Parts: sequence; structure tokens; C-alpha cells
Amino acid sequence: MKKLVRGDLPLCLAQFMHGRDNWSVISKNGLTNDIWEKLNIMQRGFCAYCECQLQEDNTKRHIEHFIQKDRVPSVTFDWDNLFGSCNNPNRCGKFKDEDSEAKKIDLAKVCKPDVMDPSELILFLNSGKVRPRISLTPEKKEIADNTIAIFNLDGDSTLENSRKSAIAGEKSLADTYWEMLVNDDNGELAELLETELSEALKRIQGVPHSTALEHLWMHNIQF
Repeated sequence: MKKLVRGDLPLCLAQFMHGRDNWSVISKNGLTNDIWEKLNIMQRGFCAYCECQLQEDNTKRHIEHFIQKDRVPSVTFDWDNLFGSCNNPNRCGKFKDEDSEAKKIDLAKVCKPDVMDPSELILFLNSGKVRPRISLTPEKKEIADNTIAIFNLDGDSTLENSRKSAIAGEKSLADTYWEMLVNDDNGELAELLETELSEALKRIQGVPHSTALEHLWMHNIQF
């Protein structure tokens, strides 16, 4: 889960309003792909929550209402309320909307990734697990815990193994970097290490689970 920068809204959303139109009007008018075009610019083709690659198949992805439209109809066509999510029932948007415990979580106390930076709240470990960052204020700790729980970011073994597999592809290089960093008492390798880190962070930007890979390089925490 990473910080997202929301761009301009799809113009089609301005045609509709809650109370008069239902969300189904989007698909009925063939406008689903117009919204996905803007979501993909923001999310680069990845799920907003688990960062898996979203296939261009609307049976395997869905346009996600962060605040459920059946609870607050006024946000049905609100661009700021829409994200692209995978269709996995064990995590992300589907889990948020369908799991009995997830439904109890106050969305006002959940990280909305176009508003908050998830990396300031949660930390991805080299094991594929995720946990709240250490030394958060009680308020931010609650947001971190809620975010992990509501999207089931740490309770889906398939997701954990997918992250772990992505990490394995970078771990050898990252371990070498950290070994050199720890042993560079005199700072003689500072320029080389800075270049190595910069190149690594650029390389991982366009791949699934890039935040977990970024945390591998920046923090390298196993447990």
C-alpha cells in the first residue's frame, strides 16, 4: 500500500448524481473503462491496497468505493471516493465491504492512500508480513492497526507469499547493500552506496509490491 496522487476526475462522473442515478448507470453507458483509465494513471495498474497487478479484466478487478455507497449514497459518484481494487474476497476492497469484523471499523480511522502516506503508518517486513510502525502516537497506531485489519493486509497467506516472492528477487542485492553500509565506518563507500540505493528504488517502482521492496532496501527488517 503506497501513497497515491489523485489526478483529474473522469468527466463522465459529472453526468450523474446520487438520488437520481444508480452506480449501474456507469456500466450501462459503457463508461467503466473511462474511469479505469484515470484510476490506472493514479495507481499505475496496481491494486490500491495490496499492490498486486490488476489485469485488464473487469471480472478480476472492480472500481472500489472507499466509503460504501450503500451506507453514504452521496459519495456514489464522488471521484475522491474511488479506487481500483482486486476482486480477491480475502483482502482489499471486497474484504472491507463483506467481512463482518471489517465492517465494524470506522473508515475515518483508516488510511486513505490519496490523503495519508501508508509508509508513515505501516512497515513491510522481509518475511512478507506487515505491522504498524514503532513509536506511533496512539491515534496513528489505531489507524495503522485498522488499515491492516480492514484490508486484511496481514491475514491472507496468498498475499503474504506473493510479497515474499517479490522480496526474494531483491533480497540478495539488498543484503549486500546493508552489509556494506553497516561496515562502512569511515564513509568511504557512501557515494557508491547512495548510487546503489537510488538505482534500486528506481528499478522497483513499476513492479508489484513495490512498497514492500522499498522497505526492504530502506529498512531491511525481518521481524
